Amino acid sequence: MLTEVAAAAPVKRTRWWRWLITALLGLVALLAAALFILDTSIGHRWVADQIAAQKPSNGLRYSVGRIDGSLFSKAVLIDVRIRDQKGLVFRAPRADLEWSPFAWFSNRLDISRLVIPRALFAKVPETIKTGRKGPTLPSFDIRIGELRVDRLTIAPAVSGAARTARLAGRADIRSGRALVDLTAVVAGSDTLVVKLDAEPDRDRFDADVRARGSASGVLAKLIGIARPIAFDVAGNGTWKTWRGKAQGDIGDVRAIDLALGNKAGSYSLTGTLTPAPFTKGKLMRLTSPRIVVNGAATLLNRRLDGTLGLRSAALVVDATGVIDLAENSYRNVRVAARLLRPPALFPNMSGRNIQLRAILDGAFATAAFDYRLTADRFAFDQNGFEVARAAGKGRLSKSPVSVPVKFSAVRVTGVGDVAGGILHNLTLDGVLRVTSKFITGDNLRLRSDKLTGRINLILDLKTGHYEVGINGALGRYLIPGLGIVDVTSKLQAVPGPNGKGLRIIGSGTAQMVRLDNAFFRSLAGGLPRIVTGLERTPDGILHFKGLVLTAPQIRITGTGFRRRDGTFYFEGSGRQATYGPFTIKLDGRIEKPTLDLVFERPNETMGLTNVIAHLDPTAEGFAFTARGGSRLGPFTGNGAILLPRGGNAIVSITQLDVSGTRLNGALEVVDGGFNGRLAVAGGGISGELLLRPVGDVQRIEAHLDASSAKLADMVTLRRGHLDLVALLDPAGTSIEATATGNGLKRGSLTIGRFAGNATLRGGVGQIKAAISGSRGRAFDIQSVTQVTADSYSVSAQGTLDRRPLKLITPAVFTRDGDGWRLAPTKLSFAGGDAQIAGRFTGRSSAIDASMTRMPLAILDIGFPGLGLGGSTSGKLAFSQGEGQAPTGRMDMTVRGLTRSGLVLSSQPIDVGIAAVLQPNKAAARAIMSSGGKTVGRAQAQLTPLGSGDLATRLTHAPLFAQLRYNGPADTLWRLANIELFDLTGPVAIGADLGGTINDPSIRGVLQANGAKIESGVTGTVLTNVQATGRFGGSKLVIDRFNADAGKGGRVSGTGVFDLAAARGFGIDLSVRAENAQLINRDDIAATVTGPLSFKSDGSGGVIAGDVVLDKSRYRLGQASVASAVPRLNIREINIPGGDDDGDIVPSKPWRLDVRARAPNRLTVSGLGLASEWSADLKIGGVPDNPAITGRADLIRGDYEFAGREFELERGIILFAGEVPANPSLDIAANADSTGLRATIRVTGNALKPDISFASVPALPEDELLSRLLFGTSITNLSAPEALQLAAAVAALQDGKGGLNPINAVRRAAGLDRLRILPADPQTGQGTSVAAGKYITRKLFAEIITDGAGYSATQVEFQVTRWLSLLSSISTLGRQSANVRVSKDY
Repeated sequence: MLTEVAAAAPVKRTRWWRWLITALLGLVALLAAALFILDTSIGHRWVADQIAAQKPSNGLRYSVGRIDGSLFSKAVLIDVRIRDQKGLVFRAPRADLEWSPFAWFSNRLDISRLVIPRALFAKVPETIKTGRKGPTLPSFDIRIGELRVDRLTIAPAVSGAARTARLAGRADIRSGRALVDLTAVVAGSDTLVVKLDAEPDRDRFDADVRARGSASGVLAKLIGIARPIAFDVAGNGTWKTWRGKAQGDIGDVRAIDLALGNKAGSYSLTGTLTPAPFTKGKLMRLTSPRIVVNGAATLLNRRLDGTLGLRSAALVVDATGVIDLAENSYRNVRVAARLLRPPALFPNMSGRNIQLRAILDGAFATAAFDYRLTADRFAFDQNGFEVARAAGKGRLSKSPVSVPVKFSAVRVTGVGDVAGGILHNLTLDGVLRVTSKFITGDNLRLRSDKLTGRINLILDLKTGHYEVGINGALGRYLIPGLGIVDVTSKLQAVPGPNGKGLRIIGSGTAQMVRLDNAFFRSLAGGLPRIVTGLERTPDGILHFKGLVLTAPQIRITGTGFRRRDGTFYFEGSGRQATYGPFTIKLDGRIEKPTLDLVFERPNETMGLTNVIAHLDPTAEGFAFTARGGSRLGPFTGNGAILLPRGGNAIVSITQLDVSGTRLNGALEVVDGGFNGRLAVAGGGISGELLLRPVGDVQRIEAHLDASSAKLADMVTLRRGHLDLVALLDPAGTSIEATATGNGLKRGSLTIGRFAGNATLRGGVGQIKAAISGSRGRAFDIQSVTQVTADSYSVSAQGTLDRRPLKLITPAVFTRDGDGWRLAPTKLSFAGGDAQIAGRFTGRSSAIDASMTRMPLAILDIGFPGLGLGGSTSGKLAFSQGEGQAPTGRMDMTVRGLTRSGLVLSSQPIDVGIAAVLQPNKAAARAIMSSGGKTVGRAQAQLTPLGSGDLATRLTHAPLFAQLRYNGPADTLWRLANIELFDLTGPVAIGADLGGTINDPSIRGVLQANGAKIESGVTGTVLTNVQATGRFGGSKLVIDRFNADAGKGGRVSGTGVFDLAAARGFGIDLSVRAENAQLINRDDIAATVTGPLSFKSDGSGGVIAGDVVLDKSRYRLGQASVASAVPRLNIREINIPGGDDDGDIVPSKPWRLDVRARAPNRLTVSGLGLASEWSADLKIGGVPDNPAITGRADLIRGDYEFAGREFELERGIILFAGEVPANPSLDIAANADSTGLRATIRVTGNALKPDISFASVPALPEDELLSRLLFGTSITNLSAPEALQLAAAVAALQDGKGGLNPINAVRRAAGLDRLRILPADPQTGQGTSVAAGKYITRKLFAEIITDGAGYSATQVEFQVTRWLSLLSSISTLGRQSANVRVSKDY
C-alpha cells in the first residue's frame, strides 16, 4: 500500500506546474489581447476618453481629439488641447510621437521623436494651488531623441502681441549623464539657447546658456519687466575643474553677475545680484543697492547640501543645511539673519541689533521650525521695545501658520511715562497666526510689573502698522500729580470697516483710590469713578463712548478719545454740587490736561452767569483765564493754579477785572474752602477781600470803598462804602454787612442816597435799607426786610414830593418750589393805592397788579425828571412759564396826563388803555379825551410774535396800528422830549401803521391851523402856524408850513419828521424866512431873510442857513448873560437826597451852522458904543451860546467916554469863534477942543478893552483928558470935575473902569448917557450935569442943569442913517433948530 502512495505523488506535481504554466500563458494571452485591442481604433478612442476624463486638482484639463498609428511605437495625436478654468491654454492640431512606452518599466521615459508642425500658445495657464508638491527633480531617467515645434503661435495674451516661434531640442538625463540641448527662437524678439553636457565618468562638463529678448518680447513679458534682456552662462573646464560666469542684463543694468564653479560635483557661486531697480516696496528697500552672493553646495541623489550667504545694505542672511529635492523637504536647514536697516522692512520701523535665528526640518509644507528673535531695541513710529526677545517652536502649515511665541521686553517706549511705567518688564505668551500680510494674536497672556491680562494684536507686514487690545487689570497704579487708580478693561478685536483693519471695542472702569490733586479733589468732593465704553479704530485712536464720571459732589457724562501720542480729548457736561451745571473740554496729558470749563450759573448770590474758564498746564500747575457775567457786569481774569508737591493747591489771581475794577491776590485751597487775600482797586472801587474757612464753611470778609464807581454796564455809584462778613454755609448763609452810598444809577433809574445793614444767622435775620433822592421829585424811603430760610418780608414807608408813600401790608416773598411767590401787597401814595402779587423763578414769572388813582409822579423815584403828571387806575396781569411764550392783559385809565418841559407844560388829557398779550399776538386800544371831549383814538396789533425775549418778539413782529387825534399839540410834543422849542395849539392826525416797531411804515395825514412855536433858547416866537403833512413809511412829510414871525415877518417851508431815527425823533426841515424875527434875546436879536434848515437824528441837531440880516442888534460885553437855563457851578453837599449830578451825561445839544450877512442896520451897543455896522458872519456853536466868526465894519456911530461923546471915525470888530463871544476891537474916534485935536482908540477885546488917547499938540494924558472933558486945564477943575477925571484916568490905567461913580449912577438910573459939563462964562452956565436917554430907537433927549437956575433940553431925531434933526431950548431963552448931515468917505 505504501508503494502505491509513493507512485501517485509525482503525478500530482506534474499537474500543478501544468496548471500554473497554463494560467500564465492565459494571462499573457489576455494581456496581449488587451494590448492588441488597446492599439486598435476602439482602444485609441478609449484612451482619448480616459485622458479627457482626468481632472487634476490643479485645474488643468487635457484632451486628444484622435489617435492614429500605434500607441506602442509611432503614434499621431490629432487636436491636442490643454485648458485651465478660464479657457484654452495650448493647442496642437497634430503631434507625431515615436516612443517606447515599455521603457517605463525600467524607470525611464524614452521618446525617440516628438514633432509638432503647428501649435498655439494661447495664454499662460492659471492653476489652482493645491498645497501638494511633487519632487523638485524627477526620480526617473529621461531621454528625448528629438523635440521640435516647427511653428508655435504665441497669442497676444502671452506677449502683448501675436508672435511666432520655433523650438528644437534633445535631452538625455540619467545617472552619470546629463545632456540638454535646446534652441528656441521667437521671431523678431527672443532667442534662447541652452546646452548642458555633464558626464563625470568621462570627466566631461560643459554648460552654455544664451538668452536674448526685446523689451516687448516673450521673456520680458514672462518676468514682468518691459526692458531688453540678455543672459549668458559660459565657462571652460572639465568635470573635475570648471569655471564659468553667469551674467544677465536688463536694459542697461547688470542685474546678474556671478562667478560659477564646479569641482567634481561641488558647485560654487559668488558675485552680485541687482534686483532693486526692477522691484518696489519692501523688496526694493531690502535689496538696495545690490545683493552680494556667496554659496557652495553639492548635488547628490537630488539632495542639495551646502551654504548660502546673501548680503545687502539692509539685510544679511546666512543659511546652511540640506534641501532634499526628491522629497521636497528641509534637512536641518539653519538660517541666521541680521536686519541692518529696519526702515527697509517697514518705513516706520527703527531699531538696533535686530537678529533672527531659525532651524527648519521636514517637508516643505509641514517643516518643524525653531526660532529666536532678539533686538536691543525696535520701534514702529514712536512706539517701541527695548531689550526684546521672542522665541518659539512649531510646524509650517497652510496659511495662517500658527507660531507659538514667548516675547519679553524690559521697556516699552513711546507710550508716555504713565503707560511706560505700567508696561515695564513686559512679557507676552501665546500663539501668533502668520499670513503673507498680517501677524495676529488672540488671547495672548500679558504680564508686566503692574499689569496682568490678555492681549489681542495685529501687525501689518506691509506697512508696519499694528493694533493691540488688552483685557486686563491695572492695580493701584500711581499717576504722578493725580493719584492712584485701579483700572479694569474688557476689550474685543473685530474687523474694521469693510473687513479692513482692526477695531477693538469693549468697556473699561477706573476707580481712583487716592486723589492727590487738591484742585480736582475740591471739585469732586471725594474719589471719582469712571465707567466708559471703549473703541480703538483702525487709525489707532482709542475712543471713549458714553463715559460717566461720578463722585460725591460731581457727575460728568460725555465722549472723548485717546490719541496715538498718549494725549486725551474729552467733551462732556455735568453738574457740580457748589457750582451747578457746566460743560467741560479736556485736551492733553491726563495728569495735566488743557481744560475749558463753562459754568451756566455757578453762584446765584453774585449773579455769575456763563463763566468760561480755560486752563493750560504748566510746570507749576495750570495757567488759567476766565470770563463771564456777574451782577457787576462782565468780568475777565487770568492767573495760575499752583500745585506744589506735597502742599495745598494755590489759586494765584494775577488780575480779575469787572466793571473797571481789578482784583488780584493768592488763595490757598484748604479743607473747607479758600484761604487768602484779594486786593481790590480800579474802576472807582478800592479795598480788600479776605477769605478763610471756619471749619467746613467758607468765610468771606470785604471792606470796599467806592468813588465814581462803575458797578456794571448800566450801574454807577458816586460814592459808597461796604463792610461785609459772610459765612457760606450750605445750611444757611450768615451775613453781617453795612453799606452806604449816594448817586446810584442804573440807566434812567437813579437813587440819590442809600444806606443799609444786614444781619443774618444761618440764613435768618434782618436787612434795613433807606433810599432817597432830590432830582426830579424828592423822595425818602425806608425799608425793613425780615429774612428766613424760605421767606422775605419787606416793610417800607417814606415820602415822595413831600407826600407820604407806604406799603400798607408788607411784601412777603415765600419760597415756592424752585421760585418765590409774592403775596398780595398794597402800596399807598398821595391818595392813590396799588396792589401787586406774583411768582418768580429763574425761568418764569407771573405778576398781578391793580392801581387806583395812583399818581404818575411815583415813576420819578426811578426816572428823575420824567415829569409826568396825572394818575392811573386799572389792572395789569402778566405771566411767562418756563419755555413758554408770555401772556398778559392790561386795562388802565390815566387821568390828567401831562408832561412839563423847561418852558411850558402840556395840556392835560385823559387816556384809557386796554391791551392783551397772547402767545402769538399782542393787541392794544386807547382813547384820549381833553376837556370832556374825545380828542383821539388808537389801536394796534402785533402778530405773529416770533421767538426770543418779549422785547425782541414785540419789536420784530408785523405791526398793524391806527391813530386818530384832534387836540392840543403840546400833549404829543412834550412826549417827544424835544427841548429846543415847544409846539402848542390845535393839531389833527390820522395815521395807519405797518411794518414793525423798529422799522414802522406809516400812512396818513397831519394838519395844524393856528398853532404856535416858541423857543426859550433863542427867543423865537412863531404864531399862526399853518401846516399840512402826510405819513410815509416811518416818516411824517410836511408838505406845507407857514407861520408869522414878528411884525411883518413870515416863515414858510417843508420838512420831514422821522419816527424811526437812529436815536429817537428825527427832524429834517427846510424853511424860508422873509423879514422874520427869529432871534430875540437880551444880548442879540435878528430879523432875517433867507433859507434855513433844521436837521436831527433824535439826539441834538444842526440849524444851518445862509441869511441876510435885515435888522439886528448886538450888545458888546454881554454875550454870556443869556442862556436857555441858568447853569451855576454849584456842588451841593449834605442835602437830604445826597444827589450829585457830576455823573449826569448831558444830552447832545443842537449846533448852529449859519452864515449871516448884514449890509447895514446892525446896531452894536455896549462899552460906550452907539453905532451902526455892516457884517459878514458865520455862526456856529450851540444856540444858547453861539460861536461867531467873521467881521463887522463901522457905518456910523458915537463913542462915549467918561460922559463925553466922541464921533467914531472908523471901526472893525473881528469875531474869532470864542465862546462866549469876545470879539477883537479896533475903533477910533475924534474929538476937537480949543486949540487941540485929539484921537481916542479902543482896542483889545470886548470883555477887556484897551482905551488910549493921542493929541496934537501932545499933552500928558491927565491934562489931555481934562481939556477934552472940561475944556480947561487940570489946575482949574472943580472937585466933581476932578473926581470924574480921576475915574477916567483909572479906567485907562487898569482897563476895568476903576472907581467910576458917574457910570455907576448912570447904570442905576437906567440912563443911556450921564456926563458933567464945564462952566460956560458966556451964558452964565455953571458946571452942569447932563442926563440923556433914547426915547425910541431914533429919538434921543438930554436934559442939562447946573443946579443954580440954569437948565436946557436937547432933542435929536434921526431921520435916516445920514440925516438928523437937532433942537435945543434953555432957561436963558435960547432956542435953536439944526439939520445935521453926515457922510462917510
